[in-house]
Amino acid sequence: MNKILKETREAQIKRYLSINFLKFIFGRFKLIRLLYRKCNIIKRKFVSKQIETSNNNYLSCDSDNQTILTNLKKEGFYKGLKLNNNVLNDLKNLSNKSELYSPRIKKKFTSFEEVDNFNQKNDNPCCLLNLTNPDLNRFVDEISRDKILLDIVGSYLGNINKIDTRISWSSVCEANDAWREADNQTVTFHYDVHDLNFVYVFFYLTDCDKNSGAHQLIRGSHLNKKFFKYLLGSVKREEQELEEYYNKNNFIFVEGSEGCGFIEDTFCYHRALKPINKPRLCLQFRYH
Repeated sequence: MNKILKETREAQIKRYLSINFLKFIFGRFKLIRLLYRKCNIIKRKFVSKQIETSNNNYLSCDSDNQTILTNLKKEGFYKGLKLNNNVLNDLKNLSNKSELYSPRIKKKFTSFEEVDNFNQKNDNPCCLLNLTNPDLNRFVDEISRDKILLDIVGSYLGNINKIDTRISWSSVCEANDAWREADNQTVTFHYDVHDLNFVYVFFYLTDCDKNSGAHQLIRGSHLNKKFFKYLLGSVKREEQELEEYYNKNNFIFVEGSEGCGFIEDTFCYHRALKPINKPRLCLQFRYH
């Protein structure tokens, strides 16, 4: 028993001293994020090796970079990206040929229909699944390095060191919020601290509204968090508690047709609404 407790303490100490945990703690503070951005700007000037820009144009944008950066800095959010139609169609075709993987139960499915059939027969459904397909992965990687995205994100972060990509399927299923959270469907308001500085880009690959898994965020909350209550506590909060602190007009639903995209500093409080009428297919890029 003592040996088990000792190993547990050692594992906890190792975790608390890990780089990722230190980033999770210090990435909450504006001064640290600002200093890290300054370091990235310097790195961008002197390091010749940068993330390679894709040769093709995969998307369009309805504003200039300065307008987007102003919105990101002030509101933590900008909506106005659009995948080109041929790109959207290729993504959807590749998605239909992809396997779906549930990390929660470590099970693969060969189609969206198979997931639906599984959910109808099981009390513990798969709420969120990742799509896996080598051709899809390569195509998504290309899109993530589109010049428009790299220019915007690089200006906001100072430099891009890494890109994580993901396509996920949010199913329509019967599950309470606790199970959805356990299945990595973040239906509770929270903010991210994946690094000392980061920004996300999302594209809906299906029409998306409040009843089909739309994203919701609290505009400007990346700049405004109580030190002891929010920065030092859990990153997750209930909606009622946040409504007592933030202006209700800043609670934004991000709805859009297929191909619609937006950029967000996910240090803002945000969440994914659970799909009720239709499932959601979403492409996600994390830049840091």
